[in-house]
Amino acid sequence: MPKQDISSRHFQRKISEFCELRIAPNTSRRVLENIRPYLVSLIIYRKSPPLLNGRIDWSTIRQACGIEAELTTELKKQLRPGLDAIIRWLGATSATEERRTPKPTVRLGKIAPAKNTSSASSTRKPQRAAADGTFARSTSPTRGPAPKPISPFPEPLFEAEKDPASFQDALAYHMRRFGDTYWQLYRAVVQLNETFDNKTLLSWIQGERVPRSVASFEILRRIERRYRLSEGYFKEKLPHQARSLYGHDLGDISPAERRRMSLHLPDDFSSLPFTKRQEIVDWVRRVIISGATEYRRYQAAAVKQRYAIRFPGVTYGGSPLSPRSLACAVGENQNVVPEFDDPDLLSGVVDAPPRLAMEMADLIRFKTSTLTAIGFQRNGVWGEETASQKIEHLGLMFGALAASPNGAVKGRGVPVSHLSFGLLVFPGVWDWYLQWREQRRGFYTKWEEDMLMVAQALTRADVG
Repeated sequence: MPKQDISSRHFQRKISEFCELRIAPNTSRRVLENIRPYLVSLIIYRKSPPLLNGRIDWSTIRQACGIEAELTTELKKQLRPGLDAIIRWLGATSATEERRTPKPTVRLGKIAPAKNTSSASSTRKPQRAAADGTFARSTSPTRGPAPKPISPFPEPLFEAEKDPASFQDALAYHMRRFGDTYWQLYRAVVQLNETFDNKTLLSWIQGERVPRSVASFEILRRIERRYRLSEGYFKEKLPHQARSLYGHDLGDISPAERRRMSLHLPDDFSSLPFTKRQEIVDWVRRVIISGATEYRRYQAAAVKQRYAIRFPGVTYGGSPLSPRSLACAVGENQNVVPEFDDPDLLSGVVDAPPRLAMEMADLIRFKTSTLTAIGFQRNGVWGEETASQKIEHLGLMFGALAASPNGAVKGRGVPVSHLSFGLLVFPGVWDWYLQWREQRRGFYTKWEEDMLMVAQALTRADVG
């Protein structure tokens, strides 16, 4: 890695730590998450903070960060050292904003009025791409200079002389070619009626994440059209080409089947006609999921060994009843025995004990709520799909721990009444479970990696 890039990444971390220490105590979390990406983008593109008459232009900074309200005096005071540090790092002259009242000038016995150094307010607003491809203008006035206009097809500042290999480097290179900041690119390719987060685009540029969803790939296609690149240019540079996209429109298909099916769907599945989508789903079910490959035969044998712990009261995004409780409800009310695909489901799956069920409910509430309780922090938020998947995975893990070591499952034999999330703090429990998974299947998958990330999040001292 070039020395200049190392310096940039190191300084980005310093500015991020500065935001947590100095900015976070003086503003809301939402404003913090708008300011931090903006400061980082100045470092990435080596741009000086905006100045007006030698002073920091707070109006332009507020607009660039997407903050509607005026910046408070205390927030400006805490933010100024970070901006000065960026200017020094860029080798520019340090700029400070000292609010001094201009002294009156004495001329021939008369006092000349002080000059008004404040800039005239402008009613021009940043433009955003509308659904029809045009650029809409907001009606509310905004102070400060007019933002840079958005062109759907800007002219390059220089010709493309190289083709970076990685997705992150290629995206940053072409943004420099066309003079786009991440915020300008976001305004150009994201329409007003869409909920695509600007911080997601910034995470691509910083190399923290890569596109994985159907919506993200649509944004990539718009960027390719904007920069006149060949279709699929960025997709070919993504790592893990075999990974499937998520976010397909699969109707009422269950989350578990949706995860197995997504790997075999085309990228443009959601844009196809309904009849074509139904044809693809039927083919995947018939040929892939119900096929006769060696791994499918293993799956067919493994699903007959029911050992999972169910959490009927905390199922997120699905039915609140487990198969066993559903069977009891139907049997008591209608004297009818329900039919299941696997008769072992009733006898081999047990509901979680009350204490474990309460712990799972607390975890799901903590990881899915909009705001955490006072005094708690968390590392990421779970959506409906993720929460449903984690309940399933943790249920399988607790079921393996509770299964008899002398049966077909060859579990650990922990009494069900002793199951608790407290077991997950012991490395020996994870070591046994990972070895059990590998011996049972014959190889490791992304599934184990995801479970270890859950373990790391649950056992961190500061963030869940």
